[in-house]
Amino acid sequence: MTSGHDMPGHEMPSMCAMNMLFNWQIKDTCIVFEWWHIYTAADMLLSCVIVFSITAGYEYLRVWSNSLDDQWSQADKRKLSGQIMHTGGEESGTIDSFIRKDNSNSRWSNKQEALKSLIYGALVGISFWLMLVFMTYNGFLMISTVLGAGFGHFIFGQGKLKASRDIQCH
Repeated sequence: MTSGHDMPGHEMPSMCAMNMLFNWQIKDTCIVFEWWHIYTAADMLLSCVIVFSITAGYEYLRVWSNSLDDQWSQADKRKLSGQIMHTGGEESGTIDSFIRKDNSNSRWSNKQEALKSLIYGALVGISFWLMLVFMTYNGFLMISTVLGAGFGHFIFGQGKLKASRDIQCH
């Protein structure tokens, strides 16, 4: 768009395009942030590889989170069964009495809960960010997101993910 006052050497800076419809635009596509501005096909290709990698990494993080939960659950079950056997299975060996008697676990349990919360927060943040990438409505970025999720699930999932999915925005 020209104003009729073109001055040599004074080009208008490119601006991020905001599309609300599906598109295959390359030039002036911005991914979530203004500084992630795509000018060329090479920029778009690199951006698609990055989005693909982040999405596959998200799937890895989901698998790792589930694996930690499973490991900690199994360790708690083994510890609990060992404590019940130690007391001879008496009524005094109820779960409530173990919680009151054994305070040495509480510090480790708080560390576990803190780590689980950090991982959960990272998963929510990444999934919302991926949703924003998808909402560029750019076909290249949408395909990169879907392929990254499928690839990550195939490589890292391998039956390790449960059918239920809490928050997932991609």
